[in-house]
Parts: sequence; structure tokens; C-alpha cells
Amino acid sequence: MESQASPIEVPQLRKQQKWWFQDSGLRRLYLLIFIAVLSSATNGYDGSMMNGLQALTYWKTYFNNPGGSKQGLLNAIQSVGSVCSLPLAPNLADWIGRQRSILIGSLIVALGAGLQSGARDTGMFIAGRFFIGLGSGINGIASPLLITELAHPAQRGKITAVYNTFYYFGSTIAAWTTFGTLQIKSNWSWRLPSLLQVAPSACQICLLWLLPESPRWLISKDRQDEALTIMARYHANGDERDEVIMFEFSEIKEAIKDEKINSKGRYLDLINTPGNRRRLFICVCCGLFSQLSGTGLTGYYLSKILNDVGITDPQFQNKLNGIIGITNWIEASIFALLVDRVGRRPLFLVSSSGMCCTFATWIALTAIQQRTGNPGPGKGVIVIIFFHNFFYNLCWTSLNVAYPVEILPYRIRANGLMVQSLATNLALFFGQYVNPIGIDAAGWKFYFLYEGFLVIQLVTVVFFFIETRGATLEEISKTFDGADAVEEVKVRALVGEKDQIFENVEDVNQTTPVTVKTDN
Repeated sequence: MESQASPIEVPQLRKQQKWWFQDSGLRRLYLLIFIAVLSSATNGYDGSMMNGLQALTYWKTYFNNPGGSKQGLLNAIQSVGSVCSLPLAPNLADWIGRQRSILIGSLIVALGAGLQSGARDTGMFIAGRFFIGLGSGINGIASPLLITELAHPAQRGKITAVYNTFYYFGSTIAAWTTFGTLQIKSNWSWRLPSLLQVAPSACQICLLWLLPESPRWLISKDRQDEALTIMARYHANGDERDEVIMFEFSEIKEAIKDEKINSKGRYLDLINTPGNRRRLFICVCCGLFSQLSGTGLTGYYLSKILNDVGITDPQFQNKLNGIIGITNWIEASIFALLVDRVGRRPLFLVSSSGMCCTFATWIALTAIQQRTGNPGPGKGVIVIIFFHNFFYNLCWTSLNVAYPVEILPYRIRANGLMVQSLATNLALFFGQYVNPIGIDAAGWKFYFLYEGFLVIQLVTVVFFFIETRGATLEEISKTFDGADAVEEVKVRALVGEKDQIFENVEDVNQTTPVTVKTDN
């Protein structure tokens, strides 16, 4: 016998009567979620800091003017640390929870920042950067999981998208810090910004105890009372009998129950169905495309790019690094708020096609400047960098993590995000290590490699990226696994919600004293 939920009933349960900032529970929740968002700032700080350090005379002198493969290794070792964290991170997040995983990651980052800032030689500097990558890799898995699983369904897309925009918050702080320390006439010109990389992690270590645990993780560990309390506190101001909460709670329980029943093994789950294989492919693409779009050239090697087009003043280079950071953060933050209004797929399409055009122009201007020595095209490269970043920030900053998290069901969410992070860090390592070697060897012709990646990116987005706007995490499964699977979960969730209502009524009847009036 088939059961079918009313198409109107479920959306009505989710309808909010006021804006999120008018709701005290949601205001508290999103303020606390900022603690987890700081994980993204740690990564952003790293890129801009290394950009700035490479323009500092004291840093270059202390490490014997690194270039080529040595310069690449000093940057890329952070990605090696992140890759090494990946076998551990998803299992840790599923074993001890998202919140405590972030704490462990932050402590490791603090250790790395101490080694990096106090480095006496290249080996110690490399070791510090490795530990920074290791800790930030753990946080890069646990933080977006926690944010997505805590957010209210109505704001989930925006809140998750905002997470990665704080990459540029960290980037901006680092850029202007290194610009300021440029005036310090000692090794503290590079040691101070290296030490300050600990700031976001230090805030997390101090404040993390305020942040609630993921309700989905608690339900998966049969701690349902705790999960319901957290959901009610922040999504319904403490009302555990709220219709939305009861439906959301029941839907999550049924989805996790189904995923456990159908599971074939932790990592095999990623490939055991056509829907999961498609999810896995999209996760890999998001990781690769986020780092192979050409922005990595300016993310870690802005000084080298500018030197190649005749702009060699260290003060100007560091100032430009700071301006790029501020511009990127503003753009990415604005576009993150559009993901639910415009949709994911249109943003991906406009972004990818726009970058194909801007990067081709970038190549042409660099080639003209290097052949003629005319400073005009060099200034044009600066302008085109801003246009290229604009198209990148349309979606790849905010959605390269948020989109995979949305399309992954709970059972494979941590491992799927691990695969996305692996692809991201492998592509990042490629860029960090190979870019200086490629630029030294081939000059502007090396950039054609990235133009090829951008064309592949556009074709992939056209044929494989779907729209996820307006659906819950469980409902997004419809596109991948078929409508029947989703409707079954919905029906059981509605049944579970009604059962909960009856249980609540019985509880009330049992606990409420009854007064019987009699005629005297």
C-alpha cells in the first residue's frame, strides 16, 4: 500500500512568519555559528600572509631568497598537512562530534603558528606550516558540517555560503598586517604576521564551549532528547511541540534510519548507488575547480605576477594585496546572500563563463607587456585581476563547500566532504608548488593551462550541476535518488510527527490535574 503526503502540508510546516533577525532563537544561533565560521578565516589568512611575506626583504634574506621549487614547497607544505588530515577528519567528526573536532583542529593550528613564527631555519618554518595545514584541514571538514546541520532550513543556503566568504576576512587581515609590518626593520616584520595566524583558532578555543553540537550527529548517536532540545531552543525558542520542529526532527530521524539500513560500508557508500556516484563526481569537481580557476596565481604569487609585468615596488604590491582582499570579501559576502534568491546553477554558469573570458584577456595583456615592455598592459593586468576575481566570487567562494554539503545525505556527508577537501588540497598543492616553476620556465604561456581548466569547468557545470534552491537537505536527494525515496521519508516523518503530537497530548493529560464539579 502506498502513502502520499499532501504537497501543501510539508511546505506549510516550514513557513516562517517573520524574518530571522526578528527571532531571538535564530539571532543567538547565528551569532554562535560565527565561532565555527572562523575556521575559514584561518585558511584565508595563510594565503595573503605568504603573499605578503614574499615581498618582505627580511623574510627573503632570512630564508636565503627562496625561488622555484623551494618557494613552491614553503607555500605548498600547508596543503600537504591538510591532505594528511583527511583520513582522520571525517571519522573524527562522526566519532567525537563536530564541536570537539573543531577544538582539536584549533589546538593543532595554534601549535603550528607557534613553530612558524619562532622558526630558526627553513625546516622549522616548514614544520609549522604543515601543522597549520593539518589543523585547518580537520576544521575544514567539521566546521561546515556543524554550520549546515545547525542552521534553520530557511536560511541554510545563505549561512553555509557565508562560511567560505570568511576566507577573505582572514585574507584581508593578513594582507594589511604584512603591509604594516613592512616598516619594521627586523625579523619581526615576518614573525609578527606569522604569529597572528593563531588569532582565529585562539578565539575558537576560548569560545567553542558556547556552540551547540549538531542535532543530526546527536540523533545518529541515539541522543534524541538532546537533539530535540537544541532544535527547539534555536529554531522555535524552546517550544518542543512546535509543528516545524516536530516535522524537522522526524524527517531527520527517518532519513538517518534509511541511510543506516542501506549502508554498505563507510567509504563504499560513496559509490554504491548511481546517485552517490554523481554526488561524488560533483564534490571532486567543486574541489578542483575552486583552485584551478586562475585565482591561485594571485592568491599565493601576486608578487611574482606583478614583477613579471614590470610592477616591482614591494609597498605597492602589499597595498594591492590588501585592496584585493577587501574587495573580494565584500563581493563574496554580497553574492553569498543571493544564493537562495538567484539559485546555485545560474551563479555557477555566469561565473564559469565570465572567468573564461577574463582569463583569456589576462593572458593577452601579459604577453603584450612582456614582448613590448610597455607598462600600459601591465596596469591592465591589475584591472583584469579584479574582474576575474569578481566572476570567481559570484559563487566559487561561497558554494565550493556549501554546494557539496547540500547534496550529500547525512550518512556520507563527512566522507563526501573529505573527498571534496582532498580534491581542493591536491589542486591547491599543484598551484602552490607548480606555479612558480611553470612561470619561471614558460612565462605567460604557462597560463594557457588554466584557461584549459576553465573551459573544462564551464562544460562540466552546464551538464552536471543541478539546482538545489528551496529544498531541505533530505529533499535534495530527490534529484539524485528518485522521488519515491524522498516521499517515503516525508510520509514517515509526518507519521512520526503525528505520533509525537499524540504522545504530547497523552503527557499533558497524565500530568494535568482534573477538577470535577459536583452539585451540592
